[in-house]
Amino acid sequence: MKTKLTFWGSMLFLLSLSILLTIYLTWVFYPMEIQWLHLTNRVYLKPETIQYNFQILMNYLTNPFSQILEMPDFRSSAAGLHHFAVVKNLFHLAQLVALVTLPSFYFFVKGIVKKGFLSLYRKNFLALVVLPLLIGLGGVLIGFDQFFTLFHQLLFVGDDTWLFDPAKDPVILILPETFFLHAFLLFFALYESFFGFLYLKSRRK
Repeated sequence: MKTKLTFWGSMLFLLSLSILLTIYLTWVFYPMEIQWLHLTNRVYLKPETIQYNFQILMNYLTNPFSQILEMPDFRSSAAGLHHFAVVKNLFHLAQLVALVTLPSFYFFVKGIVKKGFLSLYRKNFLALVVLPLLIGLGGVLIGFDQFFTLFHQLLFVGDDTWLFDPAKDPVILILPETFFLHAFLLFFALYESFFGFLYLKSRRK
């Protein structure tokens, strides 16, 4: 029982780590997104100004000590602020899960990986690798626009504040769907790298 808890706690850690790395790497790479997505043509602001406002938003979303969102160049509606507050709570949940499950991952590496017991969990690793691939295939088949909508409907049940109106929340203009597509692809690559590595390692005798 203890070993199972250690294993699944470790899997939760890797999942939360994939999410957090996606968040912070997206933050790091955003200046390139400004250029790639031609965001200056969407809001007619300098790249430095767009980046500054994005940093304020990301600091609010990831910093538990930041409780007020005020972007100097983008006004926000009550609905928009509500949605960002919900996203902030989800980000903090991922941070909390990573901290709580970190000891499990430590004991997983120490007691299972280093002792060569990974093969006992080969089927689990295979399932963890294949399931996102199937979800990704479904996303390709229905199109990212539809997948993006379905994702939000499942994640924010009964809450449609994620449907931003650019007239009321112009910040959405610097967060186009292509930006989120890049974030999804980054998460997918990180997740599959972690669990794919463990699966391949579990196949070695």
